[in-house]
Amino acid sequence: MNKLGLSKKDVEKLSHDLSVENKALTAQKISAYYDGKDISERGRKLAEDIFRIMVEDVQLKVREVLSESLKNCKSIPRDIVLKLINDQDSVAVPFIKYYDNLTDEDLINIIEAQNVSKQKAVALRKGLSADVSQYIVDKCAEDVVGVLITNETANLREQTFNSIISKYPNSENIKKNLVYRSELPTSVIEKIVTTLSEDLQKRLIITHNLPNDIATDIVEQVKEKTTLKISEEYSTDKQIEELVHQLYTSNHLTPSLVVRSICMGDLKFFEYALVYLSNTPLLEVRKILFNLQVDFMIRNLLRKAFIPKSMFPAVFSALNVIKDIRFGCQKSDRASFVHKVIERILSVNSSSDELSEEDVNYLISKIS
Repeated sequence: MNKLGLSKKDVEKLSHDLSVENKALTAQKISAYYDGKDISERGRKLAEDIFRIMVEDVQLKVREVLSESLKNCKSIPRDIVLKLINDQDSVAVPFIKYYDNLTDEDLINIIEAQNVSKQKAVALRKGLSADVSQYIVDKCAEDVVGVLITNETANLREQTFNSIISKYPNSENIKKNLVYRSELPTSVIEKIVTTLSEDLQKRLIITHNLPNDIATDIVEQVKEKTTLKISEEYSTDKQIEELVHQLYTSNHLTPSLVVRSICMGDLKFFEYALVYLSNTPLLEVRKILFNLQVDFMIRNLLRKAFIPKSMFPAVFSALNVIKDIRFGCQKSDRASFVHKVIERILSVNSSSDELSEEDVNYLISKIS
C-alpha cells in the first residue's frame, strides 16, 4: 500500500483499466486516505492533483462518486470546491448539502444562480445561518422556502418567519410546513392560527406548547364550525330551533357561535339564537333585524342577547350583505356570501364602528 492508500495492484489496474467503475473506486480510496489522520504533505498534494483530474472527467459517474466521497472531508482546495458546486445537479447537490466549509458568501452565490435543485440543497444544510435563511425567503421560489422550513437545524429569526407569512399568506403547503416545524415563536402562531384548516389547527395544538388562550380559541372554533355544519343539514324551522334550544340549555350557545352563524349566512340559526338569548319573540326579532334603517333597535337586541359590542360590525356587515343580494341561504352561495361579508367588514369606516387591525382579524377569524 503506498502513501495514497492505493496498492501496487490498484495503480497497475488504473493504468490500463480506465473504466468508470475502476476510476470511481479509485476516487473513493484516495478520498478516504485524503481525509485521514496519517496523510503526508506530499500525499495531500498528489491526492489533490488526482482530484483536479477527476473533476474534469467526461464520465458523469466518476464525478458523482468523487462528490460523494469528498462531501464529508474537512477541507478541500478552493478550485476543486468550485468545480463541484458548479457541476451538474447529480454531482453538485450532495456536495452543496453536506460540505461544511462553504461560506455564507458561497451559499448566496449558489442561490443567485437560480438553480432550484441547488437552492434546495442550500436550504437543507445543517445549521444554516439566519442570514442565508432570510436570503432564501427573499430570493427563492415557494418550493425552496418550503424546504427551508422543514430544516429543523436552520436558524430562522422571527423576522424571517414574518417574511414567510407575508409572502405566502394563502399557501397551504407553507402553512403545513410551519405547523409541522417543532418550534415556532408565539407571535408567528398567533398570526397564522386563524388561517389554518381544522386539521392543521389540531396539529398545532399537538405539536406546539400553545398559550392557553390560543389553544382554547382553536378548540372553540372547531366546535363552532362543526355545529354550523350540522345546522346546514337542517331545512325546517323546527329542526333548527331544536338545535338552538339544545345549545342554549347546555350553555354552548356562545356569542362567537352566534356571530359566526350570521356571517356564514345561516340567518335562521341566528334568528333563533337571538330569540333564546334575548328572550324576544321570533316575529319581533325578524321585524327588528330587517329594519336596518333603525339600527339602534338591532343594537339593543344584540345587547339583550349579550353579544359583545366588538362583534356588532360583523353582524351589521352580514345583515347588509343579506339585504343587498337577497341571499337565500343556499349552500352553493356560502363561500361567496362569506367573502362579501369579509369585504364589508374591511370597508367599515364610520367613526362609531371604526375597527382596529386586531378587531378586524378577530372578526374575520370568526368567519373563516
